[in-house]
Amino acid sequence: MDEFGMGNSTLNSHFGPTLNPLYQQNEDIVSEYKQETFWAPKADSDLINRDILHSIPNAKEIDKYDEIRYLKPILKSDYTIDSQMRIVGGSSGGAAASVAADLVDFAIGTDTGGSIRLPACYTSTLGFKPSYGRISRWGLISYAQSLDTVGIISKKLDIIEKVFKMLDVYDYGDPTSLAENKRVRDEDNWFADGRKVRIGLPIEFQLENMGSGIKQRWMQLLEKLRQNKLIELYPVSIPSIKYSLPVYYTLVTSEASSNLSRFDGIRYGFRADKYTDTEPEYTVTRSEGFGEEVKRRITLGTFSLSSYGFDSHFMKATKLRSRLINEFNSVFRDRHELIPEESGNDKGVDFIVCPTSVDKPSIVSEYYNTSPVQSYLNDVMTTPISLAGLPTINIPYGKSEGFQLVGQFGYDYKVLKFAAMVSES
Repeated sequence: MDEFGMGNSTLNSHFGPTLNPLYQQNEDIVSEYKQETFWAPKADSDLINRDILHSIPNAKEIDKYDEIRYLKPILKSDYTIDSQMRIVGGSSGGAAASVAADLVDFAIGTDTGGSIRLPACYTSTLGFKPSYGRISRWGLISYAQSLDTVGIISKKLDIIEKVFKMLDVYDYGDPTSLAENKRVRDEDNWFADGRKVRIGLPIEFQLENMGSGIKQRWMQLLEKLRQNKLIELYPVSIPSIKYSLPVYYTLVTSEASSNLSRFDGIRYGFRADKYTDTEPEYTVTRSEGFGEEVKRRITLGTFSLSSYGFDSHFMKATKLRSRLINEFNSVFRDRHELIPEESGNDKGVDFIVCPTSVDKPSIVSEYYNTSPVQSYLNDVMTTPISLAGLPTINIPYGKSEGFQLVGQFGYDYKVLKFAAMVSES
């Protein structure tokens, strides 16, 4: 994964780049795998909340720990990436790559602004982001806690549904976990015989910079949906979508700046163990311990939370996010589970459909030369849904191409059920 989940390429990993299994890499970039060990408290141990140990526990407590072994890849010093190799997407690129390469049946990742859906799209797999708060975040290192959502990647929709049903429970350990009475389960009348399914097509997603191949596949999909007699297509307008990218990066970097302040090398984590008269150990630790993208986002977030940036950036972004949520609510037929009295429109749509990405995944060598601002544009189709906390799934539609099926907040099973209907047709 990208370091601390920050990135949309998985080239920012501490262990080196993750490559896209759909494209040919002739030479292995790993020279060897080194076995590493750590100790974790056993499930029935009273030490369950203690830190994971990277040194052998003392003799009196060693029976309370399990020894965990894993393989750490060591990159070749002179490795080369094939000229046509493309990025896997991110930040959960490792999860998507492991599924695409048939190493596992499913993988768990986190989606903050598209980190499940984008790599799923680039690897032609299914990537499901539930409603915010539906799956517990307990144990997750927070990147941006008002956006982080645990999701599932697999090649099979029935596996995603089975895994989701196992994880779809309230957790008192997570303060953002949805209460049981806010979790909409399956309803028989969702797709009653003869009832038309209304699908909304946001006009704001007709972007000029969308690749010609994506446009062509998008038109093919719309024609396929139009031919289904049980589906009706409607143009809908969500004006604040055009502000989603700057709103997202203002809020997400602000929360990251706050969350990552705890990584100081004193309480836990990497520690530089050196300092100068002008640079304290805390500063050296954070300078050496964080990667360039992480430091960039911490800096951006710190500015947004400063005395100058708080009103001019952070609060404006917060207000625009609220407006975006209200606009999404105005186009859905179903009621928002957390604000039912302020949502629901009898003439609204059941789902929103839009492309997952604006183009094919970038070639790795070209992406390395892309500016940070240009790379952030890869998230333009996914961030609006994350800001609203809506359930959505990427459905593959061609090699490294896909579309998102989006439902109202809380109606996760409705999204999965209709995704199955669309996939079968």
